[in-house]
Amino acid sequence: MRPLFERGHDADTVLTPAFCQGYHPLPEWVFFDAFFSPFLRNKQPIMARIAFIEVTASWSYGGLQTWVWHCAEVLARRGHEVTVFTGEGPPRPDLPFTVRTYPFRKRDRFPDLGKRFQRIGERLSLIWPARDDFLHGQFDWAIVTKPFDFFWPWFLPKTSTTRFAFASGGTDFFPGDRTLIARIDRLLSCSHFNAWQLSSHYKQFPLVVPNGVNCTHFAPATAAIDRATLGLPEGLLFGFAGRLVGWKGLRVAIEAMASPPMQALPEARLLIIGDGADKPALMQRSAALGLAGRVIFHDSLPHAVLPRYYQAIDVGVFPSVGDEAFGITIAEAMACGKPVIASHVGGIPEVVGNEESCGLLVPPGNALVLGTAMARLATDAELRHRMGLAARQRILQYFTWDRVGLLLEQALELPAP
Repeated sequence: MRPLFERGHDADTVLTPAFCQGYHPLPEWVFFDAFFSPFLRNKQPIMARIAFIEVTASWSYGGLQTWVWHCAEVLARRGHEVTVFTGEGPPRPDLPFTVRTYPFRKRDRFPDLGKRFQRIGERLSLIWPARDDFLHGQFDWAIVTKPFDFFWPWFLPKTSTTRFAFASGGTDFFPGDRTLIARIDRLLSCSHFNAWQLSSHYKQFPLVVPNGVNCTHFAPATAAIDRATLGLPEGLLFGFAGRLVGWKGLRVAIEAMASPPMQALPEARLLIIGDGADKPALMQRSAALGLAGRVIFHDSLPHAVLPRYYQAIDVGVFPSVGDEAFGITIAEAMACGKPVIASHVGGIPEVVGNEESCGLLVPPGNALVLGTAMARLATDAELRHRMGLAARQRILQYFTWDRVGLLLEQALELPAP
């Protein structure tokens, strides 16, 4: 009986099927390709099953919720099986991943024993209705965004193989969190500044996965903006968008408008977009300084129309006096091609850069220094244009959602497509 394979007649031929003897000898690579390639071509990498757990994702809007939706989308587009577990809220059709919503108890329905107690109660109320579906999903990783969700792995059976990652965007620490974090397998942070905050508290140094910007939505205007259609005045216009709370520093910005450098520029105005507890006091302070008409207050805007207002301003002003972990609104203004003036505090320098190519950094809480920086950009159109171009390029280079998704994939050691 002849063997299945015999030595070929050509020096370059290693093995030839015996039934091919008498024909032109087959090179080794031809034999391999013919017999094995159909199997290899159809072989796909084994992708991961990822769960995002965020009770507020379906009914609240902010940087945290934006991070969850965009990261879920980019990981799904990269081939992973993604599910978002959240509280009941409006439906979100046409998403490339699964969204599971459950009844929960909002924080204001818990006894007022402190905001952290109420937020813990709100998040605990999601665990029981979602737990069985979560276990059935057999996820490789589950990502939580607040320490208040550290309870999740403690409510799962010991047979669960799901690993948990904490993606931090702040410092919502509470008593007992350093014990609960024992079952969190990986720490992620939105900035190096925030990473040091977490390292000091939890004695573990996180991997940095920043926030991102939708650079198609937040983009420079393709045509001249008619400010009149937005109810905005002509002339040099500074702008801010965000929550009107004390640590955002809007009082400092208003006082900067009354500083000597800006008093010399009466045509310059400041647009403040947003709502919050400090709004009445800010309006009173503006009136007391005689800034009627120079400081313009505008109600909060839907995310869909906010880029039009960023496109309409000349310079973004973000005078935070608190430790912002990142500064997503700053990045959105930069993505629209606008130079920014921001406080040198927290993670903000990581967004703006500290070499004065995309904007100016100023010490927090100093109205005179802020006013001087505002006057510098107000009187130099060429500098504003150059910084605006560089600001857009910086966001495209470091803070797109595609890059964030890739960094998240690497941080969790997920298989790449």
